[in-house]
Amino acid sequence: MITRIFLVFVFFVSSLCQGREFVRLQNLSGTTIEAQVLAFQNGRVQLKRKDGVAFVVSISIFNEASKALIMQSMEDKQRSSESGSGSRLSSSASKVSFKRLNEAVGQSLFEDNRLWDDTADEVGERLRWPVESSTSNSISCRLYADSSYRFLNARPYSAAFYGSPGEVSRFSLVFANKGDCFASAGVAEEHFRDGSVTRDPEELAAMIERDAETIAERLEGILGTPRRQNYGEGSAKRKVSRWDWNEHSFLLSVAEGEFVSLAIEHSEVADRRGKQDKVADMHIRRIHEANVERRDNGDVVIRNIPMVDQGPKGYCVPATFERCMRYMEIPADMYLLAMSGSTGLGGGTVVSVLVNSVQKEVWGAGRTFKTLQAQPNFRDLQKLLDEGVPVLWGMHSTEWFNDTADRRTALRRSTDTESWKKIVEKAADKVADLPKPHRSENLHICIIHGFNKETEEIAFTDSWGPRFVERWIGVAEAEHFSHGMCWLIEY
Repeated sequence: MITRIFLVFVFFVSSLCQGREFVRLQNLSGTTIEAQVLAFQNGRVQLKRKDGVAFVVSISIFNEASKALIMQSMEDKQRSSESGSGSRLSSSASKVSFKRLNEAVGQSLFEDNRLWDDTADEVGERLRWPVESSTSNSISCRLYADSSYRFLNARPYSAAFYGSPGEVSRFSLVFANKGDCFASAGVAEEHFRDGSVTRDPEELAAMIERDAETIAERLEGILGTPRRQNYGEGSAKRKVSRWDWNEHSFLLSVAEGEFVSLAIEHSEVADRRGKQDKVADMHIRRIHEANVERRDNGDVVIRNIPMVDQGPKGYCVPATFERCMRYMEIPADMYLLAMSGSTGLGGGTVVSVLVNSVQKEVWGAGRTFKTLQAQPNFRDLQKLLDEGVPVLWGMHSTEWFNDTADRRTALRRSTDTESWKKIVEKAADKVADLPKPHRSENLHICIIHGFNKETEEIAFTDSWGPRFVERWIGVAEAEHFSHGMCWLIEY
């Protein structure tokens, strides 16, 4: 009965708003606003007030009735667009069915003529790409494909899509590239073990050329001749070849000596050349304050930091920076960041170069970027994490450190707080007996995202997949294995 009443209410309000540009929306605090709904993507809605000011907010700040109005407005806009006379498609491309396009792709990419109303669960199940990250307002799935997997007749080493739980927003596939093609040490902690790496730039160049030609040939065969355009901003800016089909744009880019990538975007995003709207600090602060979880045992942990799995390559630096940038609503891609950071074959990033690139993008997005020459003391760390600001932590990810963190994280779940405090204190007393890591040993960057004041522990997360979302180590041990550099992206 409640559901029926709610739907009747939404229908009534929607009917009143038909033919009007502006709708009346209410947030969870009861504040109302009249605004025009311009766009909705990845859990964020773009609104425009009557005074002409446009801004972007998370749809999660609105009550259920307002969320329904926003979605109704987008549906009305879509129907209006579909009924218009303009078309992006050539006459030949417009006749291509989604089944024929799936045959060309070689995978069940489409269920019908429109991807953008499919849920992430539907697409993930259809493509069999595992979940990489799932937060309150975003989701991503990523497949590190084996040698037999094909997409547009070429092997994608990394295949990912992004969106909100309710819909997908974009796809990113990376084919021949200097990271994945030359990595053999393994994933997660295995990355630090010795592995043979083929370092042959000429071989990579040939692989890139072959994949680019293969993908272009397959798309031209079904969608015709592409057009060239610029796409992206900052480190993501590049020339792309663009094919359009319905509301989908296939964007193929080749970075010489770096990678071949294919993005699938909504055509409106492609028309804007990938330009993103800035998100105001005040809206991010509200979201991040709600992300700080305070547990009964004294744990304080920042939730909803997107996971990025770097895979079997030395991309911890670009992957971790991508995580923090996306958390602060700044678009980022680890492969593009790796390129800007002069990352070598198989991995290994010139951190200072990447930091300079990231700093420009962070400032351009209206945020603050800081480099710290030492790990913040425990009190300062608590203050940052209390405000929902994670810390990018430079450290030595040794075998002893990882084994200890894994064991502690598992054990602390089944131990009462007082007993656990004594265990951590005893371990802290033994830190002085540990050998100091060599300054170049197992260099790594991860994210400090939690603390426990009573037990004097920190929580950290690595760019190694969902299993590494939250691990714990004592403050004294963390200081021992720190290599003395940290970075912050702040409001």
